[in-house]
Amino acid sequence: MARRILRPGKKSIALVSDPALLHAKQEKIAQVALDLFLKDGFHGTTTRSIAQHAGMSVGGIFSYFKNKEQILFYIITREQERAETQLVEALRRQLNEATRKGAEAETVFTAVFAAFMHAVDELRRFILLAYQETKSLDQAARQALTDRERRLQSILSQVIDYGVAQGRFAPGNSELKAHSIVVLAHAWAVRRWAFVGLMDSIEDYIRFLEPQVLAMLKSGGAIAAVQSHGHERKGNGKPAVERSYNRGLRAIGN
Repeated sequence: MARRILRPGKKSIALVSDPALLHAKQEKIAQVALDLFLKDGFHGTTTRSIAQHAGMSVGGIFSYFKNKEQILFYIITREQERAETQLVEALRRQLNEATRKGAEAETVFTAVFAAFMHAVDELRRFILLAYQETKSLDQAARQALTDRERRLQSILSQVIDYGVAQGRFAPGNSELKAHSIVVLAHAWAVRRWAFVGLMDSIEDYIRFLEPQVLAMLKSGGAIAAVQSHGHERKGNGKPAVERSYNRGLRAIGN
């Protein structure tokens, strides 16, 4: 997948053919690069610096990655893939159990919500990197990451729809509600300074958010207003509210 997103004109360099060796070396390089990207920024980190910290030559780096952009794409993508797998499994397990037992929507949602929040906590360094440096990737790579993010968001949407079907949550705009939850969850990763001295763990943040999120899901008034505003469209065809959220995400990332 990574080969398809590389910028035109890059010279193709054959990668190591042994899958186990390739994976092990890529993981080592990615871990070193992650620390450097977070510390010095993507553009402030040189390939030579990554090689030095990894105990390799620059040529050795290029045996496992074609360029620095591919290292960044690898770091962000692998963690999104892991998170997606975890949440899909959690969703399937919770929904199957809910269908079998006729569980209340609130019970199902809070279980999936907690699983999602714990995933955010575990991946907070990678989420922070994605907010900071996704702009450093080319358009195709950014689109691939956006598509995966939407799939993760859709998991929450499905759980919300389960509550709507039960008559426990207000109908309408499940995707927007799910997106709002994702933004609130990601704040734990990208705005950690705001929690210093107030919340010591992800459990504290879950307890803080849960009643507010459930109130949003059960209330239709605020969502109706947002829905009306969201129908305004401009030349790019995106709802105004979506453009606003995207601007907010970019602001957080900067």
